[in-house]
Amino acid sequence: MLYYAVCIIIVRARQVMPKKPSKNSRCLCGSGKKYRKCCGKKSPSDPEIKEAEHQAFTERYGYARPPQAVRMGGKVFTVLEGGIYSQTQAGPYNFVNAIHDHALHFFGIDYLEQEEEKPFNQRNTAIQWMHSYVDHMQELERQGKNAEIEGQVGVGAAWFRFAYDLFTIRDNAKVERRLKERLLVNRNFQSARHELWVASICITAGFDLDFEDETDTSNRHPEFIATDRHSPAKIAVEAKSRHRRDVQGFADGADVKPGNKLDIRGIVLDGYKKSSAFPLYIFVDVNLPPVEEIDVWQRWMQEIDVTMSDLAAEGYADPCPANIVFFTNDPSHYVGTGRIGNDSDQLWMKYFEAKTPRVCHPETNICGRLMEACEQRRSPPENFPEFS
Repeated sequence: MLYYAVCIIIVRARQVMPKKPSKNSRCLCGSGKKYRKCCGKKSPSDPEIKEAEHQAFTERYGYARPPQAVRMGGKVFTVLEGGIYSQTQAGPYNFVNAIHDHALHFFGIDYLEQEEEKPFNQRNTAIQWMHSYVDHMQELERQGKNAEIEGQVGVGAAWFRFAYDLFTIRDNAKVERRLKERLLVNRNFQSARHELWVASICITAGFDLDFEDETDTSNRHPEFIATDRHSPAKIAVEAKSRHRRDVQGFADGADVKPGNKLDIRGIVLDGYKKSSAFPLYIFVDVNLPPVEEIDVWQRWMQEIDVTMSDLAAEGYADPCPANIVFFTNDPSHYVGTGRIGNDSDQLWMKYFEAKTPRVCHPETNICGRLMEACEQRRSPPENFPEFS
C-alpha cells in the first residue's frame, strides 16, 4: 500500500551570492525587449519599474519583506525591526555587508569579545564560520587572488546563509528570547540554527509566525504556528536536527561516515509526538557531509525511504501524525574553506506526504511553496533593491 507521496528537490548552490542580470538580458517587465532598450531607459523611480522589480524580487526571493535602506552622507542606513542600523565599514556597502553587520550586532560586542578569548574550536559555531571566512578572504587579498571566485567557500556559505536567515526572521517576526539564548550556547546552536532556517523558509513561502511558549510544559507543542497570508490555512511546524559527533559544536552523537546509517527514526518519532489542532509539518535536518560516491548517496536515500515505510507498516500512517515530513541537508559547514558549488555539496530537500493524515491537508498547495522557498533561500540578494 502506498502510504506517502514522495518527492526530492536538489538545489545546486553554484554561488554564495547571486550576480546582477546583464543589461542585454530580457527586461523584467515582460516586454520581450532587452533591459537596456526598455526599462533600462526609464527612471528607477518610475512606478512601473518599481512594480516590475518588486515582482521580480518576490519571484526570486519569496515573500520575506525586501531589505530597506537609505543612503545619506556617504553612508548606508538599514531599516530593520523598527530601528535603523548605520554602515560600519568604509567603502562600498551592499546588502551582504549589512547582514554580516547585523549578525555581529545580534551577538553583541561583549559576547564577541568573550568568544575571541576562547580557543578557536571552542567558540560559537557561527563565529567560527565568520572568522574562517574573513581570514580566508584576507589571505586571498594578500596573495592577489580573485576573491570573487576563490571566495566561494563552505564557511562563507554557512555564515551568510545564517546571517540572511537571522536578518529575515528578525525583520519579519519576533525572535523569542529562548531562541537567541540557544543560538548563543554551542551545544544548543545546531537545533536553534535549524529552527531559524525553517522559520525563514516559512516566511519566504508567505507565512506569519507565532512562536509557541517554550515554558509551557502542559503538552508537547511544535516550534510555531504558521498562518498563511494568502489563504485561511494555518499549519503547525516542528524542526528536528540530527546531531553528529564533533559537528557544529556537539560533542556527542553518532559519527557519520559513508558506511554508517543515518539513524533518523528516533527524531521522526519524536516529531510525531507533537500536539496540535493544525496540520503538522516536520522538518528534519539529516546533517550529512558532502559525498562524491553515488552509491553512498543512494544508500542514504534508501534508508530514509525504508525508515518511513517501516513506520507506516507499524501503524503510523493510518492516520499519520504529520501531514508532511521534510528531510533537508545543507553540507556547507562540512566544506570549510574548500570551494563550494560542486555536485557533492548540493543542498537538497526530500519530502513524504501522508495519504491519511491525522488532520486534513490544507486545500492550498503549501508543500509546493515550501519546496520553492528552499530554492529561494539558497543565497541572499547581493544588493539592496532599488524599489525599497
